[in-house]
Amino acid sequence: MAEVIMSEPAEASSSMSRRDHLLQTFEAYRAELDADNERRERLIIISRTITQLSKKLIFHLHRGATAPNPGLRDKNIKEAKGKEREIATHFVKVRDELRVERAESYWRWSRQVSPGLEEYIEGLSFLHYLDKRELVTLDEVQKTLSDAETGEPLVMVTPEDYVLGMSDLTGELMRYATNALSTGDHETPLEVCDFVRSVKTRFDGISPSMLFKLAKKQEETTRSLEKIEKVCYALRLRLVEYADRPEILKQMAKRALEDASQNDGGKKDD
Repeated sequence: MAEVIMSEPAEASSSMSRRDHLLQTFEAYRAELDADNERRERLIIISRTITQLSKKLIFHLHRGATAPNPGLRDKNIKEAKGKEREIATHFVKVRDELRVERAESYWRWSRQVSPGLEEYIEGLSFLHYLDKRELVTLDEVQKTLSDAETGEPLVMVTPEDYVLGMSDLTGELMRYATNALSTGDHETPLEVCDFVRSVKTRFDGISPSMLFKLAKKQEETTRSLEKIEKVCYALRLRLVEYADRPEILKQMAKRALEDASQNDGGKKDD
């Protein structure tokens, strides 16, 4: 009887110990899940901020890209470079947010970061085109998103991020070309048309099975290219007819833009 009485507290103690262990385990799981959810929300907020600032950068570039004075265009580019550097500082926050975890944790959270990253690449590529008249490379994009002192990437720019961001660039170039034409600039639309056609041709070689998101973006690129081509075709014809009458040529260019918009379904660009 004594042994039985003595064994009961031992069993109770053992039972409590297991219960406490389970409670501690589930508390740890809950704390980890709460920390993950909070980190996810913070990354989404940072990505949204990057997206908003990148859109503002694009709008800024459009406002000055077709300025009649070269000095004003240069000033616009210089200011845009400062804005681009400000945006890049937000990727430092992404790096710091993930630094507490393992090095491979970025891939776990890339889905939350990618929307802002793609919008940033679109803005950066538009800035690069206006400044250099060429396509920014993947290495150059990665360099802008690396620590200035150590060279360590703030985020990893994948070929997928790069291609998707570049594909969005074609829509901005279409707007740039049509805006330039409305100011009487007849060379820019022809130049942009050749460039967009070249970009589309390169991206057409990427299999949808490798990058399924690109297929829909290529549809938008095709529509943008068709609009530019229609405007450039009309422009070529009118240049022959009214080369010595700029006021009529400007009116014809305006009409070509209106016709292209109507043939595009009357949709407004986002």
